[in-house]
Amino acid sequence: MSQTAIKARIHQLKAQGKVAPPNTWIGTTSITKKNGKRYTYYRLMKAYYPPATKDNPNPTRKTKMVQYLGSKESTAYQEMKEAIKRRNEIQELERKLYKLEKQVSVASTQKGQRNKQATLTTLVTELVAQVQGLVEEITWIKRQFMGQL
Repeated sequence: MSQTAIKARIHQLKAQGKVAPPNTWIGTTSITKKNGKRYTYYRLMKAYYPPATKDNPNPTRKTKMVQYLGSKESTAYQEMKEAIKRRNEIQELERKLYKLEKQVSVASTQKGQRNKQATLTTLVTELVAQVQGLVEEITWIKRQFMGQL
């Protein structure tokens, strides 16, 4: 899948409806009535990390109810279930997009390094030729000087 296709799919998912916030999930609460019937209710839960304090430098994750969703048949529950599906798919697509962009970045960096390598090789070759020329010139000057003595 190309970068353009991934971005288009992400845009399409966002246009389909609500996208669940990160670090959220649907939690359940079950209640048993006196007549023995059991009822299950759904809530949107969110994870959060309280700030570190002097007394508690490494606080543990806490959960908080964000929204009451009702029973399995409720519209709020169905919509949130779809929103979480969209969020999860968007996150997966964003990971793929990140990997693709990283590959493109590495490839362009390697290409740039190859160009730099070629330039450095040319420069070193020219410097070696200049040094050899200087060595020959110094040798000639030495001979001239020795001949005058």
